[in-house]
Amino acid sequence: MNLNNHSRFVGFNSCGLVLLTSLLIVFAGTAAAKNNKTAKVVDKPHVVAHLQFDGMSELDMTIQARTGEKYYLYVQHSQAEGVSIIDISAPEKPRTIGLLSSTDATGQGRMTITRNLAIVADRPDASPRSVESSNDVELWDTSDPGTPKLVQKFSKVVKWLQDDREFIYVLAGDGLWIVSQPKPQNQDSVDSNSYGG
Repeated sequence: MNLNNHSRFVGFNSCGLVLLTSLLIVFAGTAAAKNNKTAKVVDKPHVVAHLQFDGMSELDMTIQARTGEKYYLYVQHSQAEGVSIIDISAPEKPRTIGLLSSTDATGQGRMTITRNLAIVADRPDASPRSVESSNDVELWDTSDPGTPKLVQKFSKVVKWLQDDREFIYVLAGDGLWIVSQPKPQNQDSVDSNSYGG
């Protein structure tokens, strides 16, 4: 009798093991299918954030990349409104960290970001490396993006250029000016790009 119970127990365990294995395979397949569906949804383009400027106009923007995964967006508004500085290091959580105060060269002008300088010129159709105008150009030190500082304002600018060493050459009504890039306070800039214009 003991042997008979033992064989039923072994038979039950074999059947139970087959049933348990089958259930695990079904659940694993279902979980894998759910993970694949989730991955497809995540891979689609979608909005991650939205930032409003409360009545301010938006005319242009430029992005600045720095070491340490730091990215800043400079959003140019009308002349009376200035330029908003947005920390976009975490694109899902953009933060306004500063404002270039309203200047004579903002508005319909063109803004270019170099390593640690914001160059704001009157002409909207000017190229970033060679600007021909007879208007104002302002250079802003952006080595600390939260607190930009005006380096110099040039009037009656004929043209400005930047060389591969990142010196800025400004030809104005009162002669040639040569400006060096400011040294970063915390870190060096890796790259910068200009958008719009």
